[in-house]
Amino acid sequence: IQEIRDLVAELETDLDRANKGKPPLKDSEGKQKRNLAPEAIKKKIAQSNAKIEKMERDMKTKEDLKTVALGTSKINYLDPRISVAWCKRHEVPIEKIFNKSLLEKFAWAMDVDPEFRF
Repeated sequence: IQEIRDLVAELETDLDRANKGKPPLKDSEGKQKRNLAPEAIKKKIAQSNAKIEKMERDMKTKEDLKTVALGTSKINYLDPRISVAWCKRHEVPIEKIFNKSLLEKFAWAMDVDPEFRF
């Protein structure tokens, strides 16, 4: 994330210089950067900011879900016939809900009617 923030800072400097009619500064390796139009630089800044937001959101989601075992209640507390009936009713493949071992474990529930109510 820090690398992208550094890139955004460089782009903002280049944007300021482009708005003043000056060429961009040289990059970290001492090479001359391409002279871009201010609109192109603004677009790059917006894309980089969107990338930073997405990465931060993904990191927060990963951290929040770290303590939650998402499959536990599905395995231990829900009757598999309910899940199978819902999948059949909404035309969702059973493989999206149950992994291979659970499909074998709950083979007895696969013949349930789509209108099954518990």
